[in-house]
Amino acid sequence: MTISSLHSSLWIEPWRDLITEANGHDPRSRYFEQFWLGVLGPTAAWLMRYVAHEFDGSPDGFELPITDVALQLGISPKAGPSGGLQRTLHRLVMFRIASESHAGYAIRRRLPPLNNAQLRRLPQRLQRSHTSYCSLAEPAA
Repeated sequence: MTISSLHSSLWIEPWRDLITEANGHDPRSRYFEQFWLGVLGPTAAWLMRYVAHEFDGSPDGFELPITDVALQLGISPKAGPSGGLQRTLHRLVMFRIASESHAGYAIRRRLPPLNNAQLRRLPQRLQRSHTSYCSLAEPAA
C-alpha cells in the first residue's frame, strides 16, 4: 500500500494476535526501548510509541493524520513510496510489526521478544543484557 497525496489520513487498526498481546512488550516499555530500538530504528520506534498512545484512546483503530505525524516524527511529509512515513511503515511491515489491511495498516499493540537473528544484530553488551532480562522474566519452576 502506498500513501497517496490524495489522502490526508490513514486508517490504523490493531493487529490481533492473542499470544503476543498476552505475552508481548508494550512499545513504551524498557524492553522495547532497550532491545527493539536497535532493530527497528528510531523513527519506527517513535511511530510505534505514537500508535500505542492512540490505541489507548481508540482500541479498535484510528485515523492517522499523515502530514501531522510525519512532521511530528521529523520526517518528510511527502506522499508516495519515497515519503518518510511510507518508508517507516514499510520497515514495520518488513519486521512483521505491521501488515497491510483492507483499509490501511494493522499494527501490533505489543511486540514479541526478539528472535535470534534480530538479537545477533545487537551489540554484545545488549545481547548479554537480553539474556539476563529473559532469565529474570522466566517463572521459577
